[in-house]
Amino acid sequence: MNTKTQVLIVGAGPAGQGLAIELGQRGINCLVIEKNPRIGVAPRAKNTNVRTREHFRRWGIADALRDASPLGVDYPSNIAFTTRMSGHLLTRFDNALYCAPGRNPLYSENAQWIPQYTVERVMRRHLDTLPSVQVRLNCELMGFEQDGESVVATLRDVVSGEQSQVQARFLAGCDGGNSFVRDAIGARLQGTFGLSRNYNIVFRAPGLAQAHPHGRAIMYWQINGEVPSMIGPMDSGDLWFFMPTGLAPDVQVTLETAADLIRRATGIDLPFEVLSIDEWKAHRAIADHYRDRRVFLVGDACHLHPPYGGFGMNMGVSDSVDLGWKLAATLQGWGGQALLESYELERRPVHMHVLQESSANHSKISNALCEEGLEDDTPAGQAARERVGKRINAEKLSEFYTLGTILGDRYTDSPIVQQLTAAPAVPRDFLNYVPSSLPGGRAPHAWLHDGSSLFDHFGAGFTLLALPDSSASTSSAAAVQAAACDAARLGVPLTILQPDNPALAALYARRLTLIRPDQHIAWTGDAWPDRENFDVLSMATGQQPATVSHANQDKETLHESNA
Repeated sequence: MNTKTQVLIVGAGPAGQGLAIELGQRGINCLVIEKNPRIGVAPRAKNTNVRTREHFRRWGIADALRDASPLGVDYPSNIAFTTRMSGHLLTRFDNALYCAPGRNPLYSENAQWIPQYTVERVMRRHLDTLPSVQVRLNCELMGFEQDGESVVATLRDVVSGEQSQVQARFLAGCDGGNSFVRDAIGARLQGTFGLSRNYNIVFRAPGLAQAHPHGRAIMYWQINGEVPSMIGPMDSGDLWFFMPTGLAPDVQVTLETAADLIRRATGIDLPFEVLSIDEWKAHRAIADHYRDRRVFLVGDACHLHPPYGGFGMNMGVSDSVDLGWKLAATLQGWGGQALLESYELERRPVHMHVLQESSANHSKISNALCEEGLEDDTPAGQAARERVGKRINAEKLSEFYTLGTILGDRYTDSPIVQQLTAAPAVPRDFLNYVPSSLPGGRAPHAWLHDGSSLFDHFGAGFTLLALPDSSASTSSAAAVQAAACDAARLGVPLTILQPDNPALAALYARRLTLIRPDQHIAWTGDAWPDRENFDVLSMATGQQPATVSHANQDKETLHESNA
């Protein structure tokens, strides 16, 4: 069977499915292939963070994901550090990862503790509603060739062995750390490999939640000299995960030995039923390039890092969002050459930052936090526990409270983002996220008086946020009309948003803000420029490079940034 599609997506994990949703909701034909059946209980990721949940809201499936939560959305996202589950409490982080439900002015969706396989099921059900998307499981990519017009790929049905060809305008490799697509385009991972050897063990443990004194939490770090580890609830039906750390190279965990290892680590003797064991190694690596003409790398195919901080799956989804709207714009005819070139330019700095953060977190795993005599019921043991607790509070903050990393991405050097002369350097803070209307960053969020999020009113294409003139309390009618004319001329989908909410002026320093489909700011100003001097939409859609803004605007932006 030989077929044609606009985009061939290799890999049906969250990155591949996210790309398919981004494309499918824009009417782009795409085929998703996956050589595995995508079933089983291996936990993979367990944290769907604030930014990913905002994308789910934009796709219309945030409520479906919330309803699928196996532990319930009110389950506390606390993280307890103990010597063992049966032992002493060292310290606790409450509402880690920002999972607590409720409205926060900084974001439209709280995070969610939910196993990746459940996230994938919610995404898959949504894909089934998109007529332009087709998913084939047990289908393997065998090879491909490309020219100036298309990519021709050879596929193989894993069950029948039958081969077929598909012709696509673009191909996206969302096929994970062992990416076939990455090797095929000659990209090489560069970095440090084998930082640690780890196991993900999934087991059933009726009664475990009631067998310890430390209260409900999503994760219990067990700091001891025998079996340092992490353990926590994963799903309904008394399903738990267990991750021993610091195992000796010659120790092999099997189905026969895993239950005893859990008993030793927790100090709790229950009839643990081990369901799966997944051995993996932590790496810190990034591909030397993400693209070869019509072929792109997405997610773990182009970056690998330790899981500490919960960035991996979420970063892959954000990769897919960035690439997805740009591929759609190109295929629909309103995206220029610089649009696809901007994908790696925008995402690589983000990946480098997260590699640094997650690697720093990895250096402070359970076996690195232990002290001699930590479990002793003596004054010396109590003093050791107090010292370790203080150290954990200081050193693990950057793993569990990272809103600055999650929401602070800024594409300042992108060719499709307005470049400011003497633009202020905005330091990256993992903890504190400060909203800014500077070009390149995520648009500041706000809740409106009708209960909706400002983000709910952004269009699927670009959005021009036009605030009233503070001196006359009137809308920027001339600017809006000029922007609409430019959009019609270029065929760019543009939503005009003129909210009657004076409080937005505190978040948006300019009367006009052009917001991209991914909710990042492309341009801002107080008047829509004459396109002979600066064609804003041509710049933002990659049809011409960004130019430097006017100096008087820079002075005002500097003032806003330093305020």
